[in-house]
Amino acid sequence: MRVGLVGCGRIAHEAHVPAYTAAGITVAAVCDLIPDRAASAARATGAAVATTAQELAQRDDVDVIDVATPPSGRPDLLRELYRTGKPILSQKPLAYDLPTATALVQEAEDLGVALAVNHNARWAPAHCAIYRQMIDGALGQVYAVQHHNRFNEDVDTWYTRHPDYLFLDHGIHYVDLARVLTGRTPTAVAAVAGTRPGQRPAGPVIYSVNLRYADDEAPHVVLTFVNTAPAPAGFDFRLIVDGVDATAQATLFAADLLPADGSPPRTLDVLGEWTPDAFSGPLLSLTRHLTTGDPLPHSGRDHLASLAVAVAAAQSAKQAGAWTAVDHPPTEVTGSAHLAAYLP
Repeated sequence: MRVGLVGCGRIAHEAHVPAYTAAGITVAAVCDLIPDRAASAARATGAAVATTAQELAQRDDVDVIDVATPPSGRPDLLRELYRTGKPILSQKPLAYDLPTATALVQEAEDLGVALAVNHNARWAPAHCAIYRQMIDGALGQVYAVQHHNRFNEDVDTWYTRHPDYLFLDHGIHYVDLARVLTGRTPTAVAAVAGTRPGQRPAGPVIYSVNLRYADDEAPHVVLTFVNTAPAPAGFDFRLIVDGVDATAQATLFAADLLPADGSPPRTLDVLGEWTPDAFSGPLLSLTRHLTTGDPLPHSGRDHLASLAVAVAAAQSAKQAGAWTAVDHPPTEVTGSAHLAAYLP
C-alpha cells in the first residue's frame, strides 16, 4: 500500500514519517498548507509534493490517505476526501464533539469508505508486550488497571487552546488503551480536573478519572495525569495491569512481569518506543483489513466509543466529578477476544 500524507507538522515529522520509513511503507505523496513543511517531508521520504489534499487523493500512486491535520478543520477535509472512495487513516479525534464525529463515521459507511483512526497507543511496543502476556494467560484474570502519567504541555498551541484538550486530544489515548485492556466500554465516568497557576493551556492540565462498567467482572480502572510537571526529572509514565497470577507494568520504554508466586520478575521484550514505532501499527492494520478482510479494530465506529468516554470525562470534570453516563452502548472492543489482532 502506498500512502499519501496530508499534514506535515510536528507529529508527521516526529512519528509518521520515521515510522513508515522504518516499516518499509512507501509514502508516495505529501501535502501541507505550509509549503516548506511539505518539502521537508518530501525530502525525508522521496515523495512527490501535492499542492492540495484533493490533488494528493486523486493521484494514481496513492492507495491510502493518512490525515495528520488538526481536528478543527478535519470534518470538512474528511468529507472532501470521502469523494475519492480511497481508504483513510485519520488522526484522533475525528472531531471534538460526538455528534460531528458520529456523522463523519456514518457518512463514510454510507459511501463505502474504509475509515480508521490513529489510536497509536494500542501499538506502543511496551503495551504490546503486556498484551502478549495477557494472550498467553500469564496474568490470569485481570482485576485492576492503573495508568499514571506525569508530563508537561504547559504551552500555548493549537491543541492546548481547546478547553477540553486534556481529555479529548491527549487523554483519549489512555481511555482508548483502557478499552483495549479491559475489552469493554465503560458505562459511566467520574473525573476531577485541575489547573496550574499561570498556565498557558486554556483548560485543565491535571485529571483523575475513574471508569464504571456494566458488569461486576470488569477490572477497576483509574487514570491519572499531571500534565504540568515542573521539571523533566519528574516526568513519569506507568501502566500497571494486575491479574490474579501476575502484575504487568510498563513505562514508555520497558515492561516487566511480576509473578504473584514470588518468583523473580521478568523483563519483557520491548521492540522500540511509542514514538515513532507505534505509528506504523495503525496503517499496517488498516492495510491488513483491506487486503485480507480481517476486522478493523481501530475503525471510525470503534473510535466513537473512546471519544464518548473522553467526552463524558470532560463533562464530569465540569460537574465536580459527578458520575456521568457515557453516550455509547457498553459494547466490547472490536477483536477484544483476540488481543493478538492488535499486534503489528
